[in-house]
Amino acid sequence: MTNFFVQPKIFQSNARLKPLKKSMVLILSVSAFLGQTAVANEPSQKLVKLNPELTQAMVSANPNIAVPIQSINQTPTDIPQTAPTDMGVDDGGEVDIPDGYPIPDGVPIAEGDNALTPPADTQTPATNVNLDKLAEENPDIGQTLNVPLGAISPTTVAKFVKTIDIVRQEYVENVDDEQLFANAISGALTSLDPYSEYLDSEAFENLRLFTEGDIGSIGVQVSFHPSERMWVFDEVIANSPAAQQGVQTGYYLHQINDNKLNEEQTQQDINQLLSGIAGTQLKLTVSDKGRRKQTITVQRSLVEQQSIQAKIEKGVAIVQIPVFQNNTQQQILTAISALNQPFNAIILDLRNNPGGVLSSANDVASLFMSKKTLVQVKNRQGLQEIMQTYAHSRLPNVPLAVIQNRYSASAAEVLASSLKENNRAKIYGETSYGKGSIQSIVPINDNEAVKLTVAHYYSGKGEKIDGVGVKADEILTSGEKDWEEQVLQSVLQQPRPIFYQLDTPHNIQAY
Repeated sequence: MTNFFVQPKIFQSNARLKPLKKSMVLILSVSAFLGQTAVANEPSQKLVKLNPELTQAMVSANPNIAVPIQSINQTPTDIPQTAPTDMGVDDGGEVDIPDGYPIPDGVPIAEGDNALTPPADTQTPATNVNLDKLAEENPDIGQTLNVPLGAISPTTVAKFVKTIDIVRQEYVENVDDEQLFANAISGALTSLDPYSEYLDSEAFENLRLFTEGDIGSIGVQVSFHPSERMWVFDEVIANSPAAQQGVQTGYYLHQINDNKLNEEQTQQDINQLLSGIAGTQLKLTVSDKGRRKQTITVQRSLVEQQSIQAKIEKGVAIVQIPVFQNNTQQQILTAISALNQPFNAIILDLRNNPGGVLSSANDVASLFMSKKTLVQVKNRQGLQEIMQTYAHSRLPNVPLAVIQNRYSASAAEVLASSLKENNRAKIYGETSYGKGSIQSIVPINDNEAVKLTVAHYYSGKGEKIDGVGVKADEILTSGEKDWEEQVLQSVLQQPRPIFYQLDTPHNIQAY
């Protein structure tokens, strides 16, 4: 999968920063706060010089931390038009974890006398930035259209430094500098969309440990208490991700990410919001029975084992797919063959499926149709990739139906939309979740990373999925427990002249 990296822009300052022995180049990697990608060597853009006061103010923001000088520069790699191999992405979002990134030739690296070192005085000095003086000495202040994409207006930088300094000097409690800047980074990312986020060392390491497509939880049981009219934590597993963030039995749960909770939500709603792709994070607003609400970030790091379930009812194979993993196609064939019974139609149950590995959805689609467009992937530059099913399908003529609900997301929506657009299956249920974005994991250093939305899914015909979902051909309005039977009765009304049987996962007999 393509990864997008932010290339810091170089600012040159004539200031001599004590205790440095000679002038140096100070590289500011601040484009992450703007959500912009640097464009090198734009002839129409002007480079803004920072005056000594602002440069020293920025260095003083954390005098105990040396500022490394490096540049990240990678361009998107070519992706084939068909994808028989794993794209390396999964849901919650779709993520790719690169091993690292090269530093191009010619990029200045600070070392020796040029390395930026912390002042000898370990006391945190007050940072007094005179904005009026900055405006007088920097005529380009405020002309943000003339600032290179990899840079930022000196006014904005000064405002950020001033805000940080006010917190450090005036907040009622001492604030750790590292945590303060981590919170600033996190806020910049989470404000972009629900899926972009900052991964600290623990979250980054946990994410690398999971197999693509694992389902994870935070180790809690929550239910609605009518007497209190609140959702309450009934159980918190010891040493679980939730327990490690201070959640205790009896605490109230007020909000999950952007979803404020009330008595109208169902138990299924809450369970689906709390679970998801292993390694992803969610924000919870909790309180000790209404006292002092607080928002915490919890990682879904308890892996829940998932498996394909299959059964045959009245000659129809009903296959439940809880998540898309690398071997989902093989699991489907194995589960059906283990039944050792003939069938003349298939129902794919994608309810509550959060997605998973995109290429796995293509594997499943390729069982039922060949050389058909599965999905379009578009990034900020436009169309990035068109993924098609394989040249030979194994069950091209078997009658097919799909059940989905409002929690069917991402790769599940890609599969459903493709089967629908190619008239290969009828979709039953309700409109799906509408999660059609891809996230890439970009390391900041060896221990921390940024998860950033880099592309969106569109259906094979170019219809948007993100924020819209896939509409069902036939809406089912009764309780979900009855949906399977309703779809089964509908399928039984269709012509089904051919029976199939899988003697082994690799041997399909038709008669």
